[in-house]
Amino acid sequence: MRRFVLRLAFDHEINILLITSCRYNAPVPKPKGNVIDLRKKSNYRLVMKTKVINVISALQLAVLVVGALGAITIFMASMAEAAASKIVGHRAFYELKLGDRAQGAFITNVNGRSVFSVERECDGWRSVEDYMIQFFGEDGAADNLLSHFESWESDNGNMYSFDILEESTTDGRREFGGFVELDGDYSGNAFFSTEPDAPLTLPSETLLPIRHVHQLLETAESGQKILGATLFTGNEPDNALMQTSTVFGGWRDAPSSDLGQLGDDGYYQINIAYFQPSATTVEPRYEIKFAMQRNGLVREYEINYGDFSITAELTSAESVNAPKCS
Repeated sequence: MRRFVLRLAFDHEINILLITSCRYNAPVPKPKGNVIDLRKKSNYRLVMKTKVINVISALQLAVLVVGALGAITIFMASMAEAAASKIVGHRAFYELKLGDRAQGAFITNVNGRSVFSVERECDGWRSVEDYMIQFFGEDGAADNLLSHFESWESDNGNMYSFDILEESTTDGRREFGGFVELDGDYSGNAFFSTEPDAPLTLPSETLLPIRHVHQLLETAESGQKILGATLFTGNEPDNALMQTSTVFGGWRDAPSSDLGQLGDDGYYQINIAYFQPSATTVEPRYEIKFAMQRNGLVREYEINYGDFSITAELTSAESVNAPKCS
């Protein structure tokens, strides 16, 4: 029954996302606006309760996918903050498909939609990303994943909060979030709703997304080709802190005539590999390739999980106005 009900919800939300000519009103599994308010951090910590999540082997794919999707969300939101002053908030719609597939991989096909938005607030940036994905396996079964990722980051890059809601045919409903506060040397702690009494210690020079992208842009403009960083991505404790290795492919001339005022005459090719700090293998946990315009809009991206990859193609985009701040 759970699989049937979720399939109906998935089909309904996919149909809504296909209507891209209308102004987007996210059909997410829960209302927006639930990102943790860091200014009320103490109250938040008092009401958090420990929630045990039993992760079984069938869920490993979903955990990995959501981790990568969260990385995409914060990267695109940060790019909009860190780039030139002409950057404006925007909302982008993507179609998701199966990319490369290794021989013998269990996943045989992928179908989905995503909507990403980045919105300027008076003291920071808010980003939201909603995914609806179907995974088809060799056994013919289809597993559905709905994911809502929402985050907020302060202008000075020392505070960050995130909120995630997942709904899947394998694990039902899962909800978690957290916040980060960094000191002057960019060390600090991350707190999680799933483990409220076990903060994650963050080393010095830990980058939150905005500061990370500042470094990415400076490196790209200087002509350097490689950048390494320690990045807080926003996820469950075991997957929240990543070592990243970025390779810059340079600027590609490719005018976009169908994006209106959001169009640009090309894009940067940016490839980021994500490693867990405790990993003993040289293989990244996942890799993401972005085709990023100078105005922060991502034309396409690909998430590589090793056995298979997911490609996302931009289908439409619209501007989001900034608020009037005193």
